[in-house]
Amino acid sequence: MNDVLPRAVMWHYIRAADASPAVDYCGVTPEAFALQLDTLATGSLPIGWAELVEALEDGRTLPRDAVLLTFDDGLVDHHRTVLPTLVERGLAGLFFVLAREPGDGLTLGHRIHVLRGTWPADRIRDAVLDRLAPGRAAAYRAAMTTLRATSPDDPDDVWKRPLQRELAPDAGPILSGLIEELVGPEADVAETLYLSPRQLDDLERAGMTLGAHTRTHPWLDAITPADQHGEVTASARALADRSPGPWAFAYPYGAVPPGAGRLLEREGFGAAFTTDPADRHDRFRIGRVDGDDPTWATQLVRAHSQTR
Repeated sequence: MNDVLPRAVMWHYIRAADASPAVDYCGVTPEAFALQLDTLATGSLPIGWAELVEALEDGRTLPRDAVLLTFDDGLVDHHRTVLPTLVERGLAGLFFVLAREPGDGLTLGHRIHVLRGTWPADRIRDAVLDRLAPGRAAAYRAAMTTLRATSPDDPDDVWKRPLQRELAPDAGPILSGLIEELVGPEADVAETLYLSPRQLDDLERAGMTLGAHTRTHPWLDAITPADQHGEVTASARALADRSPGPWAFAYPYGAVPPGAGRLLEREGFGAAFTTDPADRHDRFRIGRVDGDDPTWATQLVRAHSQTR
């Protein structure tokens, strides 16, 4: 099976520094992205989702230098910047989009990104602490203390992860309130951040493939099995309105809950992707190199050399 699984690269924000709405997240500029693609094309063979599906279905071995280009979160950057850059080079992309509905606001994670475009991390953290109920604030502090000991090299993860996981039901409304106060109506901000239905149509017309990334972008391993099922089925319904399966799925934050492969296969998905480049377990746990990481090219070359 490992010979069938491709190497894959993922990107999120690909935008100029002055793009709107302002976000603070580790992304790449359009110029850097174009250079990455050109560098990648010199040592790898970019493939599309259709080629991977064929290999998965008939067990055919993919070329050792095959690589899949993937893009998470359904961001407007992918229409504004990624689409023309791929089309110019004759490349295909797999775009993992949210199963959004009209009037939806931002996901919890994207609320943090947008707030970071306005406020520093410590101010957001303190604002959330001030607004949490005392018991939940204590739980937040305890979670940060634990993460500080286990993830000392990632200070952003220390304050963000508890809000996105265990404290999500409490933190979500607080972060929405801060968006309304500091940036503007959340639904309006969301319209400027995410791909519109028309832009999704443009991607498909240009030969790109849409995959699923849940509806609300939760850590799937931190929600109930019933909620996991709801997130996956919402994604399947959204894709079924556009194309027949099998479809591709990307786990938000790379979090894989127990039994995920069985659930995804039952709902019509043919493969799923994580955020760990070392993951090559089976078709429902395919790792990806992080294109937002400045060292991604080195990582990809090393990964390819290990398979030779």
